[in-house]
Amino acid sequence: MEKIKFDLIDEICEKQDFDELLLKILTSDKKNRINKILQDIDKNENFDDELKKKLYKEIFNYVEDANNLLKDNLKDVFAIAVKTTITKINNEIIGGNIGMSRKIKVVIADDNIHICKFIKDYLKKHEDVEILGVANTDEDEIKKIEELKPEIVITDLMRNHKYTGLDIIKDYFNKKRKVEFLVISADFEKDVITDGLEVAGYIKKPFNDYEIIYKELKRIKREINDKEYKEWDEKYHNLELIDVRKHLSSKDIKILKKLGIIVKNKIYTEYEFECLTMELLAYYDDPEMDLSEEEKEFQKSLDGTNVTREEYNEVLNKVQKINENF
Repeated sequence: MEKIKFDLIDEICEKQDFDELLLKILTSDKKNRINKILQDIDKNENFDDELKKKLYKEIFNYVEDANNLLKDNLKDVFAIAVKTTITKINNEIIGGNIGMSRKIKVVIADDNIHICKFIKDYLKKHEDVEILGVANTDEDEIKKIEELKPEIVITDLMRNHKYTGLDIIKDYFNKKRKVEFLVISADFEKDVITDGLEVAGYIKKPFNDYEIIYKELKRIKREINDKEYKEWDEKYHNLELIDVRKHLSSKDIKILKKLGIIVKNKIYTEYEFECLTMELLAYYDDPEMDLSEEEKEFQKSLDGTNVTREEYNEVLNKVQKINENF
């Protein structure tokens, strides 16, 4: 998945009305402390009119200066807060300090027991890598791939002077099985990886720094995430899944039409159905729900639609049941 770009944040900040935002901040002061100070000055009999005017002027100048300073810095404060949040999101996307469910799941396969131990011991230092198992034979490698379902297999190519490790990679590649291979070999890649065969990564022996393995794992993990996101996005927007009309009565469709929601005579994608659902939810009304001002702006009233709350709730329940089929 591609990292979120900061350029977008700067663009949004440029379009933000910070005068309006400042006004909201100032009017949110329920105690209205400035007015209270002014009132206290006005009631104070120890101050003559000249002194009061001087104090008023100083207060007004201070408030004006503070407001201008606050307004000038609102954009920077806003941008810093958003960028800090996005930095944390990006760290998760690229495999930084992330939760267990986002760990890179790995099997290590090499007929050299010592190399397996060195790789395992080094990778165990990284919290975002989970070593599912170690294999020293072809049979054990295949067994662990099938049983443990790793995302990436760190593997050699040659065992007992035969390229049996390469044969395993070819088999999974030809069958388009969902596992990636990071090859560590004494051979040059161009000498053994031929005929259109693809591996996720290739490290040539000898190497001095085991960090190169970790960096390759992170790179491959990013590519896996990106591929999975693209597959989901393609399905979400383009895969036709359900005929909404088959699940609604003609009365339901007429009610939706009164609400300005046209049920099309077609197979809906998940995205299209979600849009229909959001349009319908705009009329939802629950007095116990504590909506923000922004959420209230998107609320619509049934007044003038000729749709009763009972009719609305009945259609909403049907639409929500359709949603359970996705």
